[in-house]
Amino acid sequence: MSAFWKIQDSKSNKIIVVKDETIYKGNPSREELQKVTSADADLPFLKNLFSLPYSYIKRIENQAGKNKIRIFYGNDSEEELVIKNDKVKQEVFDFLRNDMNGFHYDSKTPSIFKYIKAQLFAFFFLTLVCAWSLYYAVELENGVQFEMVEGSRPGIDGLLYGLGTLGSTTVGSIYIAIMVIVILSARKKLQSRSEIEYLIR
Repeated sequence: MSAFWKIQDSKSNKIIVVKDETIYKGNPSREELQKVTSADADLPFLKNLFSLPYSYIKRIENQAGKNKIRIFYGNDSEEELVIKNDKVKQEVFDFLRNDMNGFHYDSKTPSIFKYIKAQLFAFFFLTLVCAWSLYYAVELENGVQFEMVEGSRPGIDGLLYGLGTLGSTTVGSIYIAIMVIVILSARKKLQSRSEIEYLIR
């Protein structure tokens, strides 16, 4: 099967064409766009567009509320079909779902842990770093003196000691400021959490 969609409000793909088990996307000239009335017609400009054969594709994702369809192919490559109109985006995905033989369809909402994994890692890592630095800061404020072994490299311990010399108040303020950023980032991420449709080889 073949089909095409004109996406006038997209900067990256004003036209999407599916033909001969290949997805084409790009920005042909206005004159070329006006001539397109069928995907089965001779479209010489296709050779100038980005093309992605079905055989290269590993996975396609269509997330509710997002204005793009993500296509994963090759080793670690990714391409996007930017479509702001939800109805058209679903139409493109449904066409690919019906046309791509050998792909399994699945639909699920990612777990909270998976969705904010990066933010959780940042939270625990920064908590550890700031707690270590805060230990040095409190000890220094209590008059404890630390000595570096001659000839040794400072490493991360030396960096955390240096941060501790700023004082417990400064270290605490830095930690709170960073945590606010991490929490706001996690909250924003969770607000975009929604059902994802998959086509998986």
